[in-house]
This record gives sequence, C-alpha cells and structure tokens, in this order.
Amino acid sequence: MAAIDLSNFERPAPHPGEHLREDYMPEYGLTAGALARAMGLKDRTRIERLVREKQPVTADTALRLAKVFGTTPQFWISLQTTHDLSIAAMATKDDLAAIKPLAAE
Repeated sequence: MAAIDLSNFERPAPHPGEHLREDYMPEYGLTAGALARAMGLKDRTRIERLVREKQPVTADTALRLAKVFGTTPQFWISLQTTHDLSIAAMATKDDLAAIKPLAAE
C-alpha cells in the first residue's frame, strides 16, 4: 500500500468494514452468518459489527479474513490502521501542524 498523506484528510479513510460489506461479501454472495461460519466463528456478531463499522479489525479477525479471502492479514490491518490514522490526523490537525521536525546534531 502506498504512503498516504494524512495531513489533508477532510473525512476519514474508509473503514475495513466498508470494504468487506461493499466489495467482498457481495462478490462471494455471503451473509454475515455465512462469513462468520467460513471464518470459524461461533456467531455472526463480530462480522455484523464490523460491516456496520462499529468494531475494528483485530489481529485475529485479520488472520481469519485473509485465510477466507486469500489475501494477507497485513491487508486488513493496513485498512484499519489507515482508517484510525486518518481520524487521529483530522482530530489533531492543528497540533500536528505546529510540530517542527527535529534535526540530528
């Protein structure tokens, strides 16, 4: 994934749940319950919360999603990290702009 300039975000980067809901589940014809079963989960709550963007992708979820969809865990974690960083960058934009990089002596 290419580096993203987080200093100019006007809205957060997409949540991984959006990618899951919009790109992956329809392509495979999956419901939350069917995906949860494919991932070896006991119930669909984690997937329902994830696609509603109410829960982050955890390391465990990233490993399971990667296995099911043939991606990498890093892909899912990167989506979550980019989303989280974009929210933090927006919330601290003025503070971050005031920080000057240090120079080594």
